[in-house]
Amino acid sequence: MNKIRLIAAAAAVCAAALSASAQTLKMEPSVVGVTTYEASTIVNLVVVKPEIKLDVLDPSVFAVNTNGTDRNVISVYPSDSRGAFNPEGEYIALGLEKANGRGIGLTKGNNVWREEYTLKVGLKPGKTLKVGKQKFTAIACETDKAVKDFVSEADYFNKGSFTGKATGQPGDITLTWAAYEPWSLKGDGKANPLVIWLHGGGEGGLDVSITLLGNEVVSLIRPQIQNHFTTEGGAGGAYVLSIQCPTMWMGTSKGFGHGEYPSLYADVLKSCIDEFIDQHPDVDRNRIYLGGCSNGGYMTMHMLIRHPKFFAAAYPTCEAYMDQNISDNEIAALAEENIWIVQSYDDTTVDPKTHCIPTFQRIVKAGGKNVWMSMFENVVGIDNPGQKLMGHFSWCYLFNDAVTMSQEQSEGDVKPSNNGGGSVAPQGHANIYEWMNAQVLTAPEAPAARNPR
Repeated sequence: MNKIRLIAAAAAVCAAALSASAQTLKMEPSVVGVTTYEASTIVNLVVVKPEIKLDVLDPSVFAVNTNGTDRNVISVYPSDSRGAFNPEGEYIALGLEKANGRGIGLTKGNNVWREEYTLKVGLKPGKTLKVGKQKFTAIACETDKAVKDFVSEADYFNKGSFTGKATGQPGDITLTWAAYEPWSLKGDGKANPLVIWLHGGGEGGLDVSITLLGNEVVSLIRPQIQNHFTTEGGAGGAYVLSIQCPTMWMGTSKGFGHGEYPSLYADVLKSCIDEFIDQHPDVDRNRIYLGGCSNGGYMTMHMLIRHPKFFAAAYPTCEAYMDQNISDNEIAALAEENIWIVQSYDDTTVDPKTHCIPTFQRIVKAGGKNVWMSMFENVVGIDNPGQKLMGHFSWCYLFNDAVTMSQEQSEGDVKPSNNGGGSVAPQGHANIYEWMNAQVLTAPEAPAARNPR
């Protein structure tokens, strides 16, 4: 009997020891990091605060699930509460392998980021964490509000609002805006180019981060594109201004339009741009470039018509300004502008055959010398090679720096091409951004285009 009692007592001691050493580590979710790729906006970073500081950070032991999808952890490092590396930080950041598909979406109807987004952090089966003499066999870390607060490239932009008069009806309208203003330009004492972007129909609202992340507009501040621009002093880079209206740029006092009537936002948009330029005296007024996709492409054409010779160049993408609503006199004026149109031939949202193609052909007939059009066959992923995307997503080529060629300046048939959008290199430039950078309102006429074929 005594022997049995001794064995039972020993077993109890062992069980107690195992219980003491096998514990659950609690972690508090802090933020997630969001990256936008062509047609996807993805959570790619998770920041959590463990209840004790971890000695060893091994990505192979962690299991992360975001929005119901198991993710592969590729890096772990000590950080601050926002995911910035800090060797003494109380937080840890888990970098995730990119997943296909939209990891975040917009809620229907009101264009705000949804809060309902689940996050779970745990240990992979059979894995443990050792911290000193303690051994953890589980992690307790879970939330269903992971994107209520997130970090992204939108954080590099200053943000504000502008209120001005509506067009065609009484009252004021407020626009929101985001501006990338690198210190290297603000302090150089030189005149600097300004690149303006106008969002599509799905990115309106009151949260300007939606315009920046919804279509990968943040790519305009990445080195690959910034390096195409030069300042008056020869340094690299450009200011970027993205402007958001509360609904759609195609809204008019008479309802939704395709160019039949002035946009409600025509005057307030111009006033917003003017104020930004006035507040940034180092912006080169001869090098202001305007572009946008779909609704924003419509508004780009609308602004060119209303304010001739104000913008040094325009880059409308899948523009929704119906050709039949552009008069011959307006075509003649557009022939004096510097324009590079981008679209995909299989776009079923904005039909290029009733929008940009006849407009381009009419401008060429009217004598346009520096008007170009890249017409792709379809939209194929670059971040995700081979993935076919909606034909309307031609901005993916623009933001991946893949617009390199134009169609021939002709009234003849269009020949769509996924080789940069055409067969002609406008003015000999390697891509749309280098061409844009070369356009100056006071510059002499540029040399004729070359045909590399």
